[in-house]
Amino acid sequence: MTFNDLLKESLGDFAKNLDSGQGRSLQELFLSKDTLKGFESQRLRSYCTSQCMEPTRDLDSYGRLLLGGDLSAVKAEYRGRVQKKLQGPSGSSDALTLEVAEELVAQDLASLHWGPTRVPIYNLLGLFSLIVPSFRPSYIAIAKFFIDTAKVPVHGKDLSGTTALSHSFSTKPAFDLEYAQILYDAGGDVNHRNRYGGYVAQEIVQVYDPRDSKVVRRAMDALEWFLTHAGNVDILDGDGVSAGRVIRNSKSKVPGFSILVEKESKKRMVKGSKCCEVLSPTNEGVPKAGLARSQEGLQSLRLRLLKCA
Repeated sequence: MTFNDLLKESLGDFAKNLDSGQGRSLQELFLSKDTLKGFESQRLRSYCTSQCMEPTRDLDSYGRLLLGGDLSAVKAEYRGRVQKKLQGPSGSSDALTLEVAEELVAQDLASLHWGPTRVPIYNLLGLFSLIVPSFRPSYIAIAKFFIDTAKVPVHGKDLSGTTALSHSFSTKPAFDLEYAQILYDAGGDVNHRNRYGGYVAQEIVQVYDPRDSKVVRRAMDALEWFLTHAGNVDILDGDGVSAGRVIRNSKSKVPGFSILVEKESKKRMVKGSKCCEVLSPTNEGVPKAGLARSQEGLQSLRLRLLKCA
């Protein structure tokens, strides 16, 4: 654990000790889905950051199948699920088309969650890459299968409201830009807001020890990836703070953040098109332009935005 991580953990413990008990309990927060702030936000954050995935405790039979990393076995299990849907309920005469059966299986897989922070399927595969790094290529292959063949959406969120894409380039604890690109290409949103009202850029720029060159370099790489994928540093969290504000306040300690933002801003301005502006998201995390709520609409909007990259 780096000094930067120790500082972050200490600050988290300090905030936890200051919790006066105001607002809803953890159990109530687990059952809600709204954006949090103040003590409630910190209460859920403290819980989520103090939990970990323990395969022997948290995985069911399907989770253990995924952990094994056997793509052939995962494909066979998927075909069995589709076939079961095609057969329909016992005694039913209603036959489903293959397309409908596959859509129902995709919904079932998207609804699965594991562990104390209720991680969905793509988050789980990301965690597995940290737990068993030697199997990472297998987990990547399984994720691609779920995206390309099973058509499982990548927007699933854990208890903190964080998606697999957000976890994959947040640098804390994961930093996997290959996986991030796969999830992004499948429709993931880099500007997605979690239950705390924040988004990945705010996590990236929170460097507690600017003397640690490795930590700073990783944060710089993550911020650059975020910006070149239509990231917006001016989104406010639940307490009214943006990543841009943190970047400006830390300019003397980590000047590289400001340099990256200014560089990307100039690139977008040079293109001279309104499509190059980074658009603020709605509460659902989808850009406002045209209210493109469908995955196809979002992808089309992204293509227009990325012309300025």
